[in-house]
Amino acid sequence: MKKALIAFGLTLIVISGARAQEIKIGAGAFGGVNIPIVQQDQDMGTAFGIRGRIAFKPIIVIEPNITFGKWGEPGDVDGYELGIDGSKITSFGVDVAVGGAPGVPGLKPIIFAGIGIYSIKNDDTDFDESKLGFDGGLGLMIGAMSYLDIDIRGTLMIATQEEGSKKAAIITGGLTYYFGAGQ
Repeated sequence: MKKALIAFGLTLIVISGARAQEIKIGAGAFGGVNIPIVQQDQDMGTAFGIRGRIAFKPIIVIEPNITFGKWGEPGDVDGYELGIDGSKITSFGVDVAVGGAPGVPGLKPIIFAGIGIYSIKNDDTDFDESKLGFDGGLGLMIGAMSYLDIDIRGTLMIATQEEGSKKAAIITGGLTYYFGAGQ
């Protein structure tokens, strides 16, 4: 497993074109599906948000982000209908990404991990809690133009709680625009 991760990391470095450059700043939006993991009280829902990208080096990118999501209404649990709506999730976080160099055309793999404040709220159950959480995942960015990337990602989100955690797989697609690129 370690060898595979090292090989993937080296591939990211080579593909992203590791060279010196000025700081590049971009902003984008994304949307997709939010799939709860090991949660009988939630069903698949939606996720959308905005993300900034600040590239200090071609392959090291800081990504502040805000994500809004909603899980769907659960089905029957052990033959009983719960009669509740899915929870709403809001997160404010910062990810560190390796790969996906801004302004580089073509396919660019990306790996990322981050930390944030996750707020989970359900009006039907009066559950409302904000705690530290973590995320990480893999993706592929497609450099359509020097100032525009298409972004496809798979993210594992873990929001800690008093007793355990809420986990979800989030699959998104989006666009990122880079300011001042190509000038």
